[in-house]
Amino acid sequence: MNNMTRQVLMRGLTFATAASFFMAACAAPPAAAPAKAPAAAPAADKPAAPAASGPVTIRVSMWESNEALEPFNKAKESFEKANPNIKVQLEPVPQDYGTKLLTQIAGNNAPDVFQLGEGDVAKYVQKGVVEDLSSYIATDKFDTGVFFEGINKVGMINGKQYLMTKDYSPLVLYYNKDLFKKAGIEAPKGEWTWADFLATAKKLTVKDGDKVVQWGFQGPDNWNDPLWLRGIEPFVYQNGGTLIGDDNKTVTGAMNSPATVEAIQFYVDLFMKEKVAPGKQDLAGATDADLFKQGKAAMLMTGRWPLKDYQKANLPLGTLPLPKGKKAANAICWAGFAMYAKSANKDAAWQWLKFVGAGEGASEFASYALTAVKSIADKQGLTKDEVNAPIMAGLDLVVPPPALRNLKFTDCGEKYFKENLEKVFLSGMAVQAAMDDAAKKADECIAAP
Repeated sequence: MNNMTRQVLMRGLTFATAASFFMAACAAPPAAAPAKAPAAAPAADKPAAPAASGPVTIRVSMWESNEALEPFNKAKESFEKANPNIKVQLEPVPQDYGTKLLTQIAGNNAPDVFQLGEGDVAKYVQKGVVEDLSSYIATDKFDTGVFFEGINKVGMINGKQYLMTKDYSPLVLYYNKDLFKKAGIEAPKGEWTWADFLATAKKLTVKDGDKVVQWGFQGPDNWNDPLWLRGIEPFVYQNGGTLIGDDNKTVTGAMNSPATVEAIQFYVDLFMKEKVAPGKQDLAGATDADLFKQGKAAMLMTGRWPLKDYQKANLPLGTLPLPKGKKAANAICWAGFAMYAKSANKDAAWQWLKFVGAGEGASEFASYALTAVKSIADKQGLTKDEVNAPIMAGLDLVVPPPALRNLKFTDCGEKYFKENLEKVFLSGMAVQAAMDDAAKKADECIAAP
């Protein structure tokens, strides 16, 4: 797990700020929870205990800690009642999770089940330490049709299922209803374009002399990191661009293509040319970078994770679909559960994976973040709720991250993309030149032994 992934994960993993969530390469607090967890999906709500005559203990590791372990503890309790021959040993690792997991794997002592974020799935599958679940699914006649197809695919490599979804979030566009009303702007009710979005952001940007006192847009997330790749990806996909080639081996011709460069230029212009979004220099010395929560930004692009905090603060918020470029598209933050390939308790581990992936355990996690199980989402009313409906409607538009297509993308493609994009922001380097250089260096890095 790369350092940026870890940093973004950890800054959201507290109930005190926004409860528990997950999210690899993304951010992490949870979403609004229903008053009562819905019933389990029928495909796996009564997992069968393994044939072993004595109790079996499976170890389950995660990066959450403290209050964020609540869904784990509830799932463990209900699972052990349904499976008296299986005990679950939870092993929270809130600091240096990825480092410890790799150390355990090197020592052949990894937990039977462990969490991974979407940026690390391909890497761990390539290492051969994640069990292919295909045979378990086939033998059990497990119906993967209970899942949202696009979400479930994030846990797949080359058509094979390696992970069960824990939780996830597409990118979300929040807006302040009061600020829209004050500006005389009616929120779009359906599709809207980049031009519509920019015009709206301009109208919502308010100055007092030369000082901006209200920003039209804050993005790509509420920690104000304009280099956050997951927040930039939707613009690239919406413009028909991509960050890695069809061969899944090279980025030249993709990361520096006209479509991708045009998308990045539009994104950069929001900060540097149009000045409708605050950059890092605009928040220098700020004690709280979340301007949306303070009513100082009219729109915010991030994940679903701050929703619960915003609702507790009684913000006059609504959600909107992301504006479309040449087409509609979105990106995803995701975390899942994997089975250790060298586990001595694979049958028991599979029972746990079914339980938390689609059974009663999935209902526990659905109380804190978005579920991959369609029936649970339906019972929660997410597709009809005013705030959540636009989020759920965008699930079919999600494009799996490039790190799923090449295990070196995070350490090579993302690394040089962000390094060179920072030069665009800090020194005014041309976007085309920045992406040409990033693509060249990324390809050299990917090709290196």
